[in-house]
This record gives sequence, structure tokens and C-alpha cells, in this order.
Amino acid sequence: MRVRIFLRQPFFTLPGYIPRGALVVEGVLEEEKPLGWVVAVDTWLNETGTRLEGPAQRVIIPGAKVDHVLLLG
Repeated sequence: MRVRIFLRQPFFTLPGYIPRGALVVEGVLEEEKPLGWVVAVDTWLNETGTRLEGPAQRVIIPGAKVDHVLLLG
């Protein structure tokens, strides 16, 4: 299922992994785990909706970090 996830605060990251200021992520929800959701992220957006340059990554997003989720289908 494709999702857009709005985070409570940007990811903390190191250069080369996740773009700085990523507050919205879009990708495919792969599975739910006790620690959070595994998402194959292919789109990174900042707080104004501007696309950020960054590699596609498979990440676990903790439920406590999520503000809300938009199901895209």
C-alpha cells in the first residue's frame, strides 16, 4: 500500500542517508513491526512540501514519530 507519512519532527540523520529537514515521506508500506512501520521511501519532502534530493531508503518509522498518515492506495 502506498502511503504519505507526516512526521512530528524531522528525522535526525547523517549526510548521505536521509535528506536534512525531511518531515514528510512517501513510499510503500511493507510491514508493521512492534517498533514501527517498515516503509520503502522514495520521496522526501520538507515542511513546505518541497521535494528533497535523497536516495530511496527502506526505513523503520517509529509510531511515536508519526503525526498522521495519508493512504494513497
